[in-house]
Amino acid sequence: MCARLAPCLFALSLAAPVLAEGVSQTSVVADQVKPPKGGNDPEMPDSDGVSEEDAALYMAQDAVLSIFYHEMGHALIDILQAPVLGLEEDAADVLSALLINELWDEAASEEKLRATAAFWAASASETMASGEMPLNYGVHSPDDRRYFTYVCLWYGASPDTREAVAIELGLPEDRAVTCPDEFDLANRSWGPFLDEAYEAGAGTTLVWQGPDPEDDPFAAMLKDEVDYLNSVLSLPQDLTVTLAPCDEANAFYDPSVVGVTICTEITEWALDVAHNQ
Repeated sequence: MCARLAPCLFALSLAAPVLAEGVSQTSVVADQVKPPKGGNDPEMPDSDGVSEEDAALYMAQDAVLSIFYHEMGHALIDILQAPVLGLEEDAADVLSALLINELWDEAASEEKLRATAAFWAASASETMASGEMPLNYGVHSPDDRRYFTYVCLWYGASPDTREAVAIELGLPEDRAVTCPDEFDLANRSWGPFLDEAYEAGAGTTLVWQGPDPEDDPFAAMLKDEVDYLNSVLSLPQDLTVTLAPCDEANAFYDPSVVGVTICTEITEWALDVAHNQ
């Protein structure tokens, strides 16, 4: 696993990645979303020692982690009764971007940002290639907008050090100028609720109910994340986390059981995306 930073401070789904809304703008930048060969993980072998299969797996795990953070956003909105001024799906994306920045060191957060951007760029490109009509009435933002939300917020957290990556990933200059303010607003909005969970201290309120981590690398990654989050925060009630087949590439939070489900189909799709980078 990559190095961590200390934290600073109703069935709602991700939606199937190929059923996006809106007209894609990411066809131009999709080919630019290439993680550095071998990745930036300081605990990973150097680029010459990482097989293509392993590199694809690490990238897919990072994309799935961002999806888990998104579903955590829905869970926290429900459990902590956080107000949402706008679309809840957008608020969940914002939390995911904040956690990518907050919980990981610089190299690791860049890897996760690149993997997430690649996921949404691929989804937008596949939707465009399918010829499906935009679903502008849906609750999810178009995939290309989600792409730029992640890139903008990650860049806005440290514009002096992240400009080169933002340019590489196609963040337009007229959007980039607002990103530091967008990050600050997002941090002020989510910060009190994250602080509440951190101040409660370590606990066992995230409960892994997925398969044996020995049997699935995505289960291993998610179980590790559950264990880490339990080491730094507690929630007012238990939140279950599982990895299970769903018959669609999706992920969702179900308030009726207070549980997050990551579908195995979306891990498979993320792995396909990573293999095609």
